Amino acid sequence: MKSFAHAGPDINEPDKPLISRILPDILAFAIGLAAAYFLKWDIKDLVWSLWLCSLVLGYLTLLGALAGGAYIGVHAITHKDFKKSMRMTAILMGLGLGAFFLGFFSLHFGAFHAGHSVFLQQFFPVEGMPKDGFGDAFMNPPLLWILVFKHLMAPYGLFLIPAIIAERQHVFMPLIKAVKAVRTDTAPDFRLSGRTEGQNGKKSHPAGDAMSRPYINVVRMHLLIFFFAFAHILKLDSFLVYAVVSFVYFFPWSEFKKRRASNKPVDATA
Repeated sequence: MKSFAHAGPDINEPDKPLISRILPDILAFAIGLAAAYFLKWDIKDLVWSLWLCSLVLGYLTLLGALAGGAYIGVHAITHKDFKKSMRMTAILMGLGLGAFFLGFFSLHFGAFHAGHSVFLQQFFPVEGMPKDGFGDAFMNPPLLWILVFKHLMAPYGLFLIPAIIAERQHVFMPLIKAVKAVRTDTAPDFRLSGRTEGQNGKKSHPAGDAMSRPYINVVRMHLLIFFFAFAHILKLDSFLVYAVVSFVYFFPWSEFKKRRASNKPVDATA
């Protein structure tokens, strides 16, 4: 499992210069830090911006995977070897499967964030938000999104820009992989398995870790909120706290970990 600290640069393009791989992360770090400084955010703002990012990025990651699956599905059913008599069945099955995953994810993931907002509103209250946070939307995803846009998108939506840059691999890669797999048809069994041959000959699915990544971000959010609480007790400077958070979010940890691993000497006896 990849580190939850950061999505990392493009692992599928190892031959690109290091600076070009980490430049987007540096840009994300600068945008996030500048936003906190000029908007004079405090710890409350940091907490809710992370909560918003966790919710939005989770949905975007799943939607990217569903879009990738839909792209592959359309290519498969329009292929000359696919029986025309089976197309309607395949379409209905695909739509049903996509609706199931989206519905299940919306209820479970949305309910978790709605419940979490109740806790956050008690300790980091946002002016104008209901006293119980978004508790009324516990099992109501549409209401949750209405409340989020009403209370959080305007003050904290700016943080989504650097967050999406940092998570670009997980948000966009499922769809990109699907498009590449269809156009290049790199795997002989692609039309049957939906899997493509990745780096080092390993099989990878275009959907990637779309179901697990949103929950990895939830774990990251929880750990950072514990850090926020500790910083709040110690009355640490809010900008210093935000700098630490930005470093955790946007520093390309995986890239340097990969470079360190590649520089290890190879055991000749292995």
